[in-house]
Amino acid sequence: MNNVLTFLEGIHHNDTKEWFFANRRAYIEAFSKNAENAQKLAKLIGKYDPAIGYLRLADCSFPLPRHYKLKHSDRTYNDYLGGFFARGGKRSGYAGYYYHIAAEGSTCGDSLLAVGIFNPSREVLEWFREEAVKDGSTIMELIKASGFQLLERDRFLRLPKGMTIDEEHRKLLLQRHIMLVKRVGTKWFLREDWLERTARTFKRCKPFIDYVNAIIDEHRLGIKRENL
Repeated sequence: MNNVLTFLEGIHHNDTKEWFFANRRAYIEAFSKNAENAQKLAKLIGKYDPAIGYLRLADCSFPLPRHYKLKHSDRTYNDYLGGFFARGGKRSGYAGYYYHIAAEGSTCGDSLLAVGIFNPSREVLEWFREEAVKDGSTIMELIKASGFQLLERDRFLRLPKGMTIDEEHRKLLLQRHIMLVKRVGTKWFLREDWLERTARTFKRCKPFIDYVNAIIDEHRLGIKRENL
């Protein structure tokens, strides 16, 4: 992973087309290594979540250049790489597992592991909120058991109109992202066994992912959710 982090540090401090094209070979090597790791991690996760084991690389990886619709800063290029593993692929709208390897000081945040859905559709967010009102205690228990924390980024300032909830579970209704995070730092990805450790860490989060995806299935497909 050293070549991945070396390249990310380089693009972080040299955010220009000139530098990127002059170091295109380094980018290809870093992207290829990350792609190789993403495929290995998908197979490891697939041992306890079969829907993930069949994902193709295109279903779970992201290119480095920024997409203008997704910009959160004025950077020309992202300074991170990662992978997102969800049933049906990264654009399916289902909750999944995500790892994020970033250059130190990245505007997109530190290196981390995450599970859930970033920026869900309005419908999915409404379904999650309805479930939180009915069963907030179960959701909080699943979060606690995962060892992760709710992503606090971009929280809403007010509760949705017409929705009430006790103070203990109020933050569930303020979430813009149905996502849990565990900030691990770059050292996590420098150890030789980081893929195995990441897969084991994600396994603790599977009940939360199953719960969120069951909510989505219930509304999308009319499937009655079983007790989890």
